[in-house]
Amino acid sequence: MKLSWKIFSNTFLVVLFALTLEGVVLLSMTFHKAYLLEVEREKENIENIHRELVTLLANDSSALYKEPTKSIGEAIDILKDNWYEESYRISDESGKVLFQNDDAGFLDKESGELSLYRIVYRVDKNAKGYILQMSVLTELLGQPIKIEVHKDLTQIFMEKAEQQRIFIITVIIVGAISALINAVNVIKLTKPIHKLIHAVKKIRSGDYTERVEYKEKDEVGILASDFNGMAEQLEEKIRLLKETAKKQEELAGSLAHEIRTPLTAMIGYADLIKRSKMEEQDFLYAVNYIISEGKRLEALSNRMMQLLIEKNAIPNYTISTVQNLLEDALEAMKPVFDKKRIVVKRSSIDFPIRADMELMKNVLLNILDNGGKAAGVNGEITIETGCKSGNVWITITDNGVGMPKEEISKIREAFYRVDKSRSRADGGAGLGLAICSNIMNIHKGEMLFESEVGKGTTVTLIWKGSIDEQDI
Repeated sequence: MKLSWKIFSNTFLVVLFALTLEGVVLLSMTFHKAYLLEVEREKENIENIHRELVTLLANDSSALYKEPTKSIGEAIDILKDNWYEESYRISDESGKVLFQNDDAGFLDKESGELSLYRIVYRVDKNAKGYILQMSVLTELLGQPIKIEVHKDLTQIFMEKAEQQRIFIITVIIVGAISALINAVNVIKLTKPIHKLIHAVKKIRSGDYTERVEYKEKDEVGILASDFNGMAEQLEEKIRLLKETAKKQEELAGSLAHEIRTPLTAMIGYADLIKRSKMEEQDFLYAVNYIISEGKRLEALSNRMMQLLIEKNAIPNYTISTVQNLLEDALEAMKPVFDKKRIVVKRSSIDFPIRADMELMKNVLLNILDNGGKAAGVNGEITIETGCKSGNVWITITDNGVGMPKEEISKIREAFYRVDKSRSRADGGAGLGLAICSNIMNIHKGEMLFESEVGKGTTVTLIWKGSIDEQDI
């Protein structure tokens, strides 16, 4: 059974049950009250008859000299005009009727049902309707006398039946209106759920852009909002997975290309050495080329291993100063910069820092090397340092060729090169910045790039490495 039908049927049954229960209780109480009122009235009438007879006989002194039955009969003759509103019957112990004011069909009660001064009554149904018959056994002048009252209660039972009929009609009308309102509410309530089901099916089929529109702030609205948030996260993760898969595919293609190029040359020169007699100079050239390309493959292998290892490495933090870190990196780059007559300008500000110095030096070497290649002969590199809010920052700016803004988001990818011909000529494989990005990540830092074609590039390293938390 669908949820909508469950909600509709359960709600409708609860409303119908509550309405029926309330009606039954109300009708029963109304009927019972009217019934008891008639019973009490007849009790009062029968007690009045008994009281009047007792009073009259007690005040009649002549009753002492007469037969009790005769005195009772005379008393009844005197009082009978007072008893015209109801049907009465008075009889003696033998069942002889002493008085009856109409021809009402009294039912004779068994003697065992009656006891002295105890009023008993019953309701019987006959062809004319419902009849209340009330009886009491009393003593007058020492003689057992039975007084009976006969009351037509058909009107009360007819009113009850009419009320029941009206109640049934009311229940049907109210039930129909309730069912209609309930159906509208159920449709309104389950509509967003159907939207959710549709959205789930769309997402399952691969359409991760599907969303549920529901503006209410109720529980279903919260569910729809959470679902949309989940769908957005799922879409983002699927996008990232696709990008990762694409990058892995490109990485594999780039790696194959990087390996195939030197291998092709090495195999060519080796085959040439094998098949032909070469002059010593050509022979040495071929051997040296094979050795150099083999070393390049070895370096590429080491770089790939470094990229994989440092991705999940735990930094070995030590404490030094920012100037010591820069001195170590610049000392290693001095032969390259001197050869190209590159001028390095750097800040003299010094302060203690915390980092894995070997890994951070590797980052600086990569950035300085790239900056030197971009700046070229007679180029200029500027280095600035500082710290703020516990973060250390180092900015390295070159006055080289720069790069387009659309390239900035890609340069951290493995094997990516802005100028592919220049990188291969310089021996690069495009892995340096990918490794640097991993190193900054394990330092819980970041590497930011700003560049403009023809004006140069600025690289900023930021990580949580300040010791004294002072802003410099």
